[in-house]
Amino acid sequence: MIPSHEPAGRIAEIGVNVRGEWKVGDRVGVLNFKKACGECVGCRQHKRRSARADPRFCERREMAGFRHDGAFAQYMLADPETTVPLPETVSFEQGAPLMCAGVSFPGTRVLEVCNPLTSSKATAWGALQKLSVDVKTGETVAIVGIGGVGHLGIQFAKAMGYRTVAIDNRPEGLELALEVPHHLKPDLVVDSGAADADDKILDFTLGEGLAGVVVCTDSVQANAWSLQQLGNKGVMVPLGLPKDKWQFDSEAMVFRELSIRGSYVASAEEVEEMLNLVSKHSISSHLTVLEFDQIPSLVDRYLDSSMKGRLVIQIAK
Repeated sequence: MIPSHEPAGRIAEIGVNVRGEWKVGDRVGVLNFKKACGECVGCRQHKRRSARADPRFCERREMAGFRHDGAFAQYMLADPETTVPLPETVSFEQGAPLMCAGVSFPGTRVLEVCNPLTSSKATAWGALQKLSVDVKTGETVAIVGIGGVGHLGIQFAKAMGYRTVAIDNRPEGLELALEVPHHLKPDLVVDSGAADADDKILDFTLGEGLAGVVVCTDSVQANAWSLQQLGNKGVMVPLGLPKDKWQFDSEAMVFRELSIRGSYVASAEEVEEMLNLVSKHSISSHLTVLEFDQIPSLVDRYLDSSMKGRLVIQIAK
């Protein structure tokens, strides 16, 4: 099996059964899932909400790079339902990491590929969409865990109009929080390991606590701490998948009416909206771009504690 996902490239060929306005040469990104069956419970439920097929919850879906061939190749097959146009202002290298920072998905297409190793099946964009149902523009949102996903989360939150707090306890995470375009810098950076971390957050929010928090780490302790930073009716979206069960304070949840929301992956429509925001606000990932023959080194690079941002493989130039 060919591994990896999150490709971006150009359409090289269009299948005879593909409908729509796609053209050879179009710049596109491809989401993780494909081939919605249209008949299972998940597909039937989705049809009541949208006319566009979406295999995210399809019981027979295929997932590129995990159970079916993925993107570590010069060409790959893509599903037109889960392929999205890539704006001219977004490079292939910058576009690739966004394909799991929002995703969705049956048809045939072939691409040249730029492809990153990703750390999370859920994404910052999808999580912030969940928050935005109840957290209003101008309120305070924190992004906890500033790696590749958290780095994007800071920029998305700022572009959406939130007062943004970046939180980490690692020097490289705290540094990465500030490595964003000036107009997208967080309003506050907090070292969660510092003795005054809680006080800094309360001071910044005038004693109210956070309105929302997106947690981009699977640390059970970090997630439990993050919940405590929420104010009344606050919303938390955890993105990590810990080996052990979550441990949240039930008393805080009940008496402060806190909400915890799951976030899987975004739909193709949501990803297209995200790409427009990326283009408008010049949102970018911190990248390390590698060549195809460096793929065997990916895991070691990714596990290196000094690693920041996203790893992208340049398959074709």
